[in-house]
Amino acid sequence: MNAKQLIAASVLAVLGSAAIAGEATQFADPVPTLSRAQVKADAVRSTTAVTRGEASQFVDARTKSTRSREEVRAEARAAARQHSFNALYVGS
Repeated sequence: MNAKQLIAASVLAVLGSAAIAGEATQFADPVPTLSRAQVKADAVRSTTAVTRGEASQFVDARTKSTRSREEVRAEARAAARQHSFNALYVGS
């Protein structure tokens, strides 16, 4: 490749990248209705009032199993030996 072709290729690359350098959509920033102090006070109030929405955790109580570990392991070994297929665990 000679110097002219190299310069032409680099100019085209720069011009092509400059064409897509802007934002695809232009958003107008909304005018705020609350002051910074009001927003900070609201943030403090919401964290102290336990109004965290979906960040709340609800843990179910532990339940005792009706089968022993040995029973479950024996069933797994038997299923592995028989190469059994349980359609319950396959989506339809």
